[in-house]
Amino acid sequence: MRRARYAVAKASEIVPNTATVVRLGNDADCALFRHNGAWYATGSLCPHQNTPLDGAPAIGGEVVCNRHGYRFDLKTGECRTIGGYGLPVYSVDVEDDTVYVSVWEFD
Repeated sequence: MRRARYAVAKASEIVPNTATVVRLGNDADCALFRHNGAWYATGSLCPHQNTPLDGAPAIGGEVVCNRHGYRFDLKTGECRTIGGYGLPVYSVDVEDDTVYVSVWEFD
């Protein structure tokens, strides 16, 4: 297993407090957030009904799914609405105007 780091967006183009779905490599996406001065990346689909999180609001440290209002902690991915659901979370770094997301991948 190795840690892969992807340049996913320009920081200046990300709308604060709103999810932007970006590509991680060839076959995966994540939802990218700039919220209260910090950067977060989570899975791109709400696990309740696989609803895309693109455009979902970040409020009070949580992303809120547009479909049914399920709320997920941006730091941990834990669902605050109902047990048994969660989002994967990824490491985010910003250098100059480039946002990088790191994920663990199998070789």
